[in-house]
Amino acid sequence: MTNFSIPKVRLILLTVSLGVLPLGCAGHKLAQGCTDTLANNNGCVQITRWVTDGDKVTLRVKVLNEFNAPLADLKPGNFQVETQSDLGIRLPPIKPSVILPKSPGAKATPADVVILLDMSGSMKHEDSSPTQRRIKLKGAISAIEKFIEAVNQEPNLTVRISLAPLGYGCYNENSNFQVTPQSIEKNFLPSTEIELSDSKLKTQLDRLARVDVCASTDLYRPLETAINYLRSESTPTSNSSSVGISNETSSKQLVVILLSDGFHNYERETEEQQFDKLRDLLRAEPRVTVHTLGYGESLSEVYNDSNCTIQLTKEQLTEDEVIQRDIIIDKIIKNCQRRDNPRTFVNESRIGIDEFIVDQPRLKEIAKLTGGIHQFPDNAEQVAQSLITFLETLREYQLTYQQPGADRASQHQTTVRIIPNNVTSNTVAVRMCNIGCPPLRLPERLAWLVGMLILFGIVGVLPFVQWSKKLYKER
Repeated sequence: MTNFSIPKVRLILLTVSLGVLPLGCAGHKLAQGCTDTLANNNGCVQITRWVTDGDKVTLRVKVLNEFNAPLADLKPGNFQVETQSDLGIRLPPIKPSVILPKSPGAKATPADVVILLDMSGSMKHEDSSPTQRRIKLKGAISAIEKFIEAVNQEPNLTVRISLAPLGYGCYNENSNFQVTPQSIEKNFLPSTEIELSDSKLKTQLDRLARVDVCASTDLYRPLETAINYLRSESTPTSNSSSVGISNETSSKQLVVILLSDGFHNYERETEEQQFDKLRDLLRAEPRVTVHTLGYGESLSEVYNDSNCTIQLTKEQLTEDEVIQRDIIIDKIIKNCQRRDNPRTFVNESRIGIDEFIVDQPRLKEIAKLTGGIHQFPDNAEQVAQSLITFLETLREYQLTYQQPGADRASQHQTTVRIIPNNVTSNTVAVRMCNIGCPPLRLPERLAWLVGMLILFGIVGVLPFVQWSKKLYKER
């Protein structure tokens, strides 16, 4: 009997263990940003991540207005959580407990921010401010300094910043800047060390402000490098904990800010193919948000300040789809010449007109593909304000509620609705955990007990009876 009972005990223990082990409780969920598929005229709502603790669920939610800018003045009563069980049954709407982004108890998810700064030759031109005109490079650097000061004044935001200058093809090697994973990593500073006074970042900004810029603009390759770097450094790992997000790296907000005054002119003849490659990457990596900032004149302003041998309509100069379809930018480059500018005392007719063009349609598309914001300021103060707006996107609403029917390992399709705007978020599958969930209800306990008794009878009693009969026959 001894030899038979040992395997029997082992089998029973294994069965019990399989019944209580966690079945992959998800600690967080990342979702596609507020892209065109989610946004409408009323704005966009995005569930960025979630965590469970028993039957308690906490969601991180971003809300953008119709201009794709952060909306931080909603009230707790504006939020409603809607869930659907594994069986497809819609449960009653839930009124969650809400922590507002700027409330004392708010704590934003840590963020890694890579700022791609255009160091092309066109950045040495003055901006179009009607009051205090500035060299665009100096204006951009001044705006970045104000952005950093704003970060330092936010006690609830944990932000790491890396400044990555970009530019290629300058005759002066000291004015060329290649964006590599190594350069991004090297320039990252912890949030506790980004004070401008006597900092590595301040030294870098001062050095860049003195550069004699002359490089060309390659936007796509640096963007690809930054996105791939953030993706590789922040690959989510499995979370075995039922409470909270156990891995800080996997829960970071990943952001790229592209600050440029021009358009992509690297191997311009294959621009469409290069952008297609970038678009595929942006769609494949929803964890990274890209904000774009086009610092300079609109296409219509460039056209109006130039002598052109072709006639273009307002639609051709302002409608993004028309601009891209009809290759309007390339037509302006080939058929227009900049007029002399009496305001700046610069003979702009001798400067390539491409140095004054901001490819707004491309910058808009890049931002929209990732749920980011696109801004087109024409002076340093507006650049600084745009960066502050980007900073505001790091703030999130925190929604907490008790999930009805939170059985162990159950999964609930979850959506957030904004009232009265009637804007709904993306849907995420919130899975409850095996361990740490509420106790089973009485019917479930009885079913579990009956099942265990049946199992015990099959693997325990029945073999024992057969063994007893065998012994009786051998007597």
